[in-house]
Amino acid sequence: MKTFLDRLMRNAPGDPPAGGGGDLPAAIGATPPAATVPPVAAGNPPAPSAGDPPAVTPPPVAAGEIYKPEHLPDTMLGKSNKETLDNAAKALKGYRDRDAANNVPDTRDAYAEFAGDIAEPIKPHLETLKADPLFARVADKALAMKVPVPVYQGLVQEFLSVSQEMGLMEPIVDAAAEKAALLPETAKHLSAPEQTQAIEQRMNTNFAFLDAMVARGADKGGIAKDDADFAKAMLGDSAKGHRIFEWMAKTAAGGAGGGPAMQVNGVPHAADPKAELQARAALPQNTSGHQLFDRASWDQLQADYRRVHGN
Repeated sequence: MKTFLDRLMRNAPGDPPAGGGGDLPAAIGATPPAATVPPVAAGNPPAPSAGDPPAVTPPPVAAGEIYKPEHLPDTMLGKSNKETLDNAAKALKGYRDRDAANNVPDTRDAYAEFAGDIAEPIKPHLETLKADPLFARVADKALAMKVPVPVYQGLVQEFLSVSQEMGLMEPIVDAAAEKAALLPETAKHLSAPEQTQAIEQRMNTNFAFLDAMVARGADKGGIAKDDADFAKAMLGDSAKGHRIFEWMAKTAAGGAGGGPAMQVNGVPHAADPKAELQARAALPQNTSGHQLFDRASWDQLQADYRRVHGN
């Protein structure tokens, strides 16, 4: 033990032990020699330390790499991007050719071009489809679903034919013919513009009669506004409907043995020319200073006065 202590005290830290004893342990507190690190070979990156996450290196992008869009079928993928685009173009052309062969239109207007044998009862109804909002909605849906024109038109014609047979289709109103039927006898000698104005005056007079009945009040022998609006909508576009209005006005005026005369804006309403002139004179368009005053209408009224009453 004494010999060991003597040797320990004589050796300075970092010096080799005396006597060449290389097998003795290093002095307490001495720094151990650094570990020899092998040189890094060229091209070999150093290994990561235990605490670092492994580096993720993306695969290199080779020149001319084939791009495959999402959802592209493998059958369209070519050996180059150009070949892939060519395959997609061919497929698109095939779909378009198929739609063309099936008569799938590009716009909804093609659905309204009915041709071929069409049943006579439904022809007038087919002519009105282009301006019908209902048709526009259905045609848009058919276009979105790529319904062929013959299929769509066949279904529409069948629907109209069945509806016609069941009595669900109302006759198409010929507005020009209905207005012509309302030309008063006292205006048949006038020019075409004057005749048109006379027809409009007759219609306005009848509507004014309904308005007067609304103003009277349903509780005082008149009618409700909703009822008057319904009558105008259902009967106001036909000559028959206007003749019914005139019969009602004549009856209300006592022409058929009824009670006191119905007043239209303060004047009796009746079917005879003089009463008609009086009713027209009370209309807003023939009242000077009214916001609806119409000079042409007033001039026509004066001309009719002279014709009926004389100069």
